Amino acid sequence: MKKRKYYLLSCLALLAMSVTACNAPTSRPSEGGHSGDHSQGQVETAVNGVSLSYETLTMYKGKSATLKATVTPDTALNKEVSWTSSNESVATVNNNGVVSAISEGTTVITVKTSEGGYTATCALTVITEEEETPYNPDTTDSDIYFITDSTLSNGTYDSTADEYNFSVTKNYKQIYVNAPEKVIVIELNGVTLENNTNSPIYVEDCDTVEISAKKGTTNNIKDTRIAYVTDQEGQGKGAIFVNNGDLKLKGTGTLNITANYLNGIHGKDDVKVQKQTLNITAVNHGIRGNDSVTITSGTINISCGGDGLHSENSDISSKGNQRGNITINGGSLTINSWSDAIQASYNAIIDQLDDTVPTTFVAKTNKYSSYSGETIDTSTSNFYLKMNSSTYANGAYTYAAYINGNWYPATYKGTQSGGGQQPGGFSGGGGSRSYYIYQLEKPADATSFTLYRFQGNNVTNYSTETYNAKSDAKAFNSAYDMVQISVSNKTISFSSWNNYASGNTNSADVSAKGIKAENEIYIKKGTIDIKAYDDAIHANNDGIIENGSSPLGNVIISGGSTTVEASDDGVHADGTLTISDGEINVKSAYEGLEANILNISGGSSYVYATDDGVNATSGNSTPSINVSGGLLDVEVPTNGDTDGIDSNGSFTQSGGVVIVKGPGNAGGNSMGAAALDTDGAVSVSDGTLIIFGGSEKTPTTNSKITKTLCSSNSVASGSHTVSFSNNTSYQTTLKNSSRGCVVCSALGTATLK
Repeated sequence: MKKRKYYLLSCLALLAMSVTACNAPTSRPSEGGHSGDHSQGQVETAVNGVSLSYETLTMYKGKSATLKATVTPDTALNKEVSWTSSNESVATVNNNGVVSAISEGTTVITVKTSEGGYTATCALTVITEEEETPYNPDTTDSDIYFITDSTLSNGTYDSTADEYNFSVTKNYKQIYVNAPEKVIVIELNGVTLENNTNSPIYVEDCDTVEISAKKGTTNNIKDTRIAYVTDQEGQGKGAIFVNNGDLKLKGTGTLNITANYLNGIHGKDDVKVQKQTLNITAVNHGIRGNDSVTITSGTINISCGGDGLHSENSDISSKGNQRGNITINGGSLTINSWSDAIQASYNAIIDQLDDTVPTTFVAKTNKYSSYSGETIDTSTSNFYLKMNSSTYANGAYTYAAYINGNWYPATYKGTQSGGGQQPGGFSGGGGSRSYYIYQLEKPADATSFTLYRFQGNNVTNYSTETYNAKSDAKAFNSAYDMVQISVSNKTISFSSWNNYASGNTNSADVSAKGIKAENEIYIKKGTIDIKAYDDAIHANNDGIIENGSSPLGNVIISGGSTTVEASDDGVHADGTLTISDGEINVKSAYEGLEANILNISGGSSYVYATDDGVNATSGNSTPSINVSGGLLDVEVPTNGDTDGIDSNGSFTQSGGVVIVKGPGNAGGNSMGAAALDTDGAVSVSDGTLIIFGGSEKTPTTNSKITKTLCSSNSVASGSHTVSFSNNTSYQTTLKNSSRGCVVCSALGTATLK
């Protein structure tokens, strides 16, 4: 799984980011510390320290950023802090930690706790953003259509809309726009723009540029430059390139874009599409809008070697708007991408604002896609850390590799069996899994790495000075992608190298997800069909977002019809997966639904997976699966180390219907894989729980629930009906035969047919 990198040194190179951390601070308080052993249950409420999200920060003049103060311990009652800047002519800071860069220079931002007077500081440097060398086309070139302040009279001014309209009726190699603070509308009337030296449409500066394909016409934009290798001054990064200003694509005609250089459409601000028939083929991203991408209508077909839709920024604009969202509100969108179909630097939202304009989203990624052209970004691959349970320590630590001056955080991947497990039963004990796996990125040019371990399971501030444990520099083994680690006396040691064998042999070297967001994903309405050579839907919660907040990693599904096939997870949330309505069909996946916490209150969810069907895994909170309504129908193979529902915490049902099919013997006592496998308690207080196979633990029920052992014998594959005395019945289909059926229901005694 491809993750965001955290840079320790060079801040100036990341011009797209308004704020970049130059040095990651320690994860511990700057003063104070732990105040004793609380093993007897005492809760520490006194403040003992404070830390900041950055110890060193470089900002551009005129920009703002949020410093996050963390008062320790978490249980402290008084978390009030005050903020000061040592030089307010350079930068100011308000009571919420929002820093505003005023002028070039240096200052120190200090946060101080009201209780105890603990402090933490951030050394701030303010610089002036270096402007890219502008592209200055030859004004005498008759093959370029110029729209500048001096040529605005060539168009038609609409005083009611305060915009300038231009109609292009002949072929050019380029349309060049430089009209600051103006709204420019360009209507294409059956033309071809082809350029082998720069972007066919290059917008240097404007308030908004609208590119309209006239009804009934087909227009072609061809970027025939040699494929991008490195940044070159004055070169547009897309067939349509907007250096400053918003871009709107509209009109009911057809626009075909071919981008052999880099991106199909590259807008440094907002990009919006409506009504247009838009066909894009690009070696990198199809549509990149640094601040946002919004589609409201039209027919969009994208085939690309990078991401289909891509946003970059995640800070707050000067108008107070959150950047980084990708929103689909209507229209038909089809993406065949080598990398992610949608990659949102903040939120991804799929909705249907107008039912007369249906939302349809179809995506295929990597080897499942039809894209077969050149790709630009294949600079990283994955490598893995393997450890036993004592090193894992219930996920109490965060790991990060330091490679070539950059931090590469590790993501908990899951467990790997040590072998010897047997199928589970209804009231058996717990089978154990011997090894725990973390995944990291490996840059293509990396030859060695140093591994660090930090105290806490969600540390995002990495330091080479303060850590829990570290290794010596270790050379990569080109023949293998996984190394086993152990920790002793704050030293990380390495033992055997081998290859990561999760049972999931379909894995892309790049992030190739259907929908990926760095904060949250919302599916509200529409029809979604994804086939991903990775996770189909994935929300991250690692790192710090540019607005200064910690990402949530949530997926919220409240409507629509979502069908996914995935080589890895069907739906994955690093935080919470919430399903309240809609229909979800995970036709195939390695793991079907996975999150730290799963809350299901409505909708119909059908899941088939080859490992765990539904998995509550380690994260910021205690893992749990909570069902209060809706239908959840899950099946996994009945042989091997698979679980239908697997919670590393608890399973609680207070309503709805859960049908789970997997390994184990109904009513048995054996350990290991099971249809329902939990580390914590299983509680059913209402609704209906139907288990085909075994449950590792006996569900705790109340007087409202009746337990029925419908069958302790083999239940054949095929369609089956569970019926109750009040004429209620539920139907399900077994792909694999099961070793019996147990029902816990508020509807009374059950029978199986």
